[in-house]
Amino acid sequence: MQQTKEIWTAAAASPCGIVKLARAVEGHGWDGLAVVGSQNLSGDPYVALAMAATATKRIGLATAVTSSVTRQAAATATAIASVQRVAGGRAVLGVGRGGTVR
Repeated sequence: MQQTKEIWTAAAASPCGIVKLARAVEGHGWDGLAVVGSQNLSGDPYVALAMAATATKRIGLATAVTSSVTRQAAATATAIASVQRVAGGRAVLGVGRGGTVR
């Protein structure tokens, strides 16, 4: 089985800069853009990902990571489903403990 490697980059979920960043990531040939899911460090990751989806056609879009402790599961599911719809199937939900939520 042949493995495929992808190269992604991560950034803050800044609604002000995400469109420009997403276009640059795609333009430079990266495979994806992940935004942090921290309520303490940046904006809403799902808003940022949806905005990035409208500005790009190819790159994957992910949370890196969202916390299953501080974000209610049903709200997380509907948020990433909305991004998935806008992105045409390019969304990835990264779930983890996170380092900035306590």
